[in-house]
Amino acid sequence: MPMEERIIVEDMHEPLVDKETFNIVQDLIKSRTGVRTKSYDWLLKGLLTCKECGKKLSIVPQKHPNKTTFYVRCNTYACNTHLHLCTPHSNNLEKLTNYVIEQVKIRCKEFLDETKYMQVANSSKDKILKDRFNAKNEILILEKKLKDIDKRIDKLYEDKCNGLFEDEDFTRLYSKQIEMRKDTTDRIKCLQKQIENEDSSVDINKLVKDFVELKEITRTMMVSLIDRIEVSEDKEITIYYKFNILNMRKLNDEEKLINVG
Repeated sequence: MPMEERIIVEDMHEPLVDKETFNIVQDLIKSRTGVRTKSYDWLLKGLLTCKECGKKLSIVPQKHPNKTTFYVRCNTYACNTHLHLCTPHSNNLEKLTNYVIEQVKIRCKEFLDETKYMQVANSSKDKILKDRFNAKNEILILEKKLKDIDKRIDKLYEDKCNGLFEDEDFTRLYSKQIEMRKDTTDRIKCLQKQIENEDSSVDINKLVKDFVELKEITRTMMVSLIDRIEVSEDKEITIYYKFNILNMRKLNDEEKLINVG
């Protein structure tokens, strides 16, 4: 029977896994999107993004006589080096990973401190609501932008058919509009995910407590807490958590710049 003709009723049978575990696994799967298969497995895989171009960062092995050292590299730079669309963003993977773990643990310990938590929670309540309102407004603006982009693409194609563009010019302009559409769509998805995360029933206290107490940090823990980690050309590391309450401290954080190369 075709999917559109099926009637789906949820929660009719006892699930094999609880919903929270299912959602975490889905996040793990999503974090691997766009990352090469048949490559090295690493803790921050799928979480690192380039601040300048927004693309994922991958790793490059550098083999030495006694060991192999891994460095992260911007995928835009790797695929189009000759076009100079971005820069390498080269960082030592081990140092970068250790720094991220250290910063997340510090943030989690602060969150578990009841006094600090209550101060942050009380002072940030209005801001969380404001951020959610702004996110919804931005989505509306971006959706209108998407419609305008589609119209421009249609007009470009029409002009091409009427012989107003050479093939080379059409390809260049068309590619630019397609890239803008993708970036806009990705931003909408990011904002929608931000709103959904704030509405989720995940026990944040349990997540951060587990992260602090676990001796060995797993990818499941990283994906459960972190939305993305931006790495800038100047080696500035910015961690974006899935929960706004964990991001609040970053508003007053002046120590985001660190050399991990």
